Amino acid sequence: MVDWRESGYLHLWQFLMDALRVGRREAKQLETQVSLLCPKVGITGQPIPARLPVARAAMAEGAISTEHVTRIAKTVAAVPDEHADQVEADLAELAREFNPAQLARLGKRMVDALNPDGDEPDDPTVVEAQNILSLQENEDGSVSGRFELGAETAAVLRPLLSSLTTPQPGDDRTLVERQGDALAEVIRFAADSGKAPMEGGERPHIAVTVSLEALQTAIGKATLDDARWMTPEQARRFACDAEIIPVVLGSKSQPIDIGESKRLADKRLRRALAIRDQGCAVPGCERTPNRCQAHHVQHWVDGGLTRLDNMVLVCQFHHRLIHHAGWRVHMTNGLPVFTKPPWAETAA
Repeated sequence: MVDWRESGYLHLWQFLMDALRVGRREAKQLETQVSLLCPKVGITGQPIPARLPVARAAMAEGAISTEHVTRIAKTVAAVPDEHADQVEADLAELAREFNPAQLARLGKRMVDALNPDGDEPDDPTVVEAQNILSLQENEDGSVSGRFELGAETAAVLRPLLSSLTTPQPGDDRTLVERQGDALAEVIRFAADSGKAPMEGGERPHIAVTVSLEALQTAIGKATLDDARWMTPEQARRFACDAEIIPVVLGSKSQPIDIGESKRLADKRLRRALAIRDQGCAVPGCERTPNRCQAHHVQHWVDGGLTRLDNMVLVCQFHHRLIHHAGWRVHMTNGLPVFTKPPWAETAA
């Protein structure tokens, strides 16, 4: 059994697309149904019940459809919290004899009766937003949060994002996903500009400390300068096409090698890769070269050379799959050939 959270996929729907060979829309619908009907386990291990337990039971019986569940969820979200459980139970029972469209109309009557005034309107007072950024660190090293920018700063940000969010041919990302990727690229541009402020006498960089055993076996942790950590595989992926200073430790945790900070794929090699691969080399992916990273087929820590016959362009999404989801790439007659993991090839 494959745990999608350990597979390298960022979202369940992406995993379902490859595992079940379904389209993006169907995979996202399945993901929504999972979030509504399946219990979860919290960060501390505590069980979290299903959001719609009565609908879950009715669907398990085969008495209602996924479309019924979607209509129930929409209605439950629109009524006051104190009525949510009863509304769900009533609609799950009604769904046994009415079709989804009829159920939606019955749900609207419930909303009108329980919440006749509708949602409270937003405060009409307009206050100029200050530049605010609130970040929360997650256990896997990612961050989430919210931000507000004043009008002047927002005016600078909009054209930066606009130029990077235009859909490419074959691009199946949502606008929210394109904007997230665009912001990530703006951050990289800032780090690479040479104008970032000094800290500790140096420009911003990534320094990774990792034991030789962890580097070779991909088991253990790699530590960053700020005491945060990443897995050895994350370090290997990052090192493919980023500035990194490798610090390798021996068996007694003493430094045995401190590498030089350099970008492994220089401009000439990137240009050659762009000409050969024409963008992400994974079949069916149409990310353009400027949206791709240079990946070592044989990683440089394993003796792989930084040259054209050992490099391939891949987009950030497929780069993750190569490092974390069991995808493989090898060179045949000077061209990259990709192989999906066995579970993706054999999944029904």
